[in-house]
Amino acid sequence: MKQIITWGLSYSDYDSQRELYSLIADGDVEVVAEVKFFPEEEEIFGRRSSVEDAFNQPHDMVVYFGVDEADVRAELEKLGIPTEKEVLGGLGSLIGDRNSKILSDQVKVIKDLLEASDRQIADREWLFNKLGEYGFFPFFKLVKKPQTGVRYSSCGILQVPDEFVDFCLYLSKLKCQKAIEVGVYKGSSSYVMAALLYRNNPDLVYEMVDIEDGLVNYDEISKLIPAIRKRIPNTSADFKGQEYDYCFIDADHSYGAVMEDYRNVGQYATKLTVFHDVFGHEYDELDGGTVRGWRELKELNKDKEIVEFSKFPDKWMGIGVIKWM
Repeated sequence: MKQIITWGLSYSDYDSQRELYSLIADGDVEVVAEVKFFPEEEEIFGRRSSVEDAFNQPHDMVVYFGVDEADVRAELEKLGIPTEKEVLGGLGSLIGDRNSKILSDQVKVIKDLLEASDRQIADREWLFNKLGEYGFFPFFKLVKKPQTGVRYSSCGILQVPDEFVDFCLYLSKLKCQKAIEVGVYKGSSSYVMAALLYRNNPDLVYEMVDIEDGLVNYDEISKLIPAIRKRIPNTSADFKGQEYDYCFIDADHSYGAVMEDYRNVGQYATKLTVFHDVFGHEYDELDGGTVRGWRELKELNKDKEIVEFSKFPDKWMGIGVIKWM
């Protein structure tokens, strides 16, 4: 484990925090001191220190933010702190090729899912371990209290691990010909869902819709899952009225957009229509957001079977399913 001092890390630098918390969760890094912090901001790791005290304790590296190495060395020299043996670097030098390795591992996990037996796919522990290896996004609510067996990374699945695993167990039983996902971001969860559906039908067509192309690993994964189709840039309006067996909606989280996606494609699904963030109250300011949308859609379809997957009921995230048949 590498012991580090952070220099100039701002609380508002969420991306850097997430990367550091991911490394901590993996057991790769320990933050032993934080220096040149912003006193008016919330504490990050609870290791605030003066520069002098920080450099008097054992450490392997100084990771700096918002400055360059020359500035750090110059300030240390002013304080009379020797710099000859200090290892200094930006966050990138600490992360190294970690994210590239994770992307490579994700391809391997998709292969494992495709080659697995039905018994393995139905085994929650096996599936949890595979998706944990694949990786989940380091939301602070998750990564600050990391779950055993889960790898966290910025290229991970933007879901709560337990929610998504349980949903995948449910989804793995579905056989469909046509599927559409509206709002795919990097494609991390898309590839997993497409793999599970492709196992059941090699003639599957899985359309991935978004307004911007942020997909990672698409070329590699499309060789393994020829069912996936990149439909970018597009919105649900470009597929209005088309019938799909399976529809997953996770795009614009404003109330109006949620309802529009439902009217455009969700209501025409023949087997399942699925929404993410059905308990995402952080979007309430968007005219009620996903929570209002899901509440109204449940009422509109109260004669249908409704299934919810949630580790934080009526609080955060959550996956909602309307089963049409």
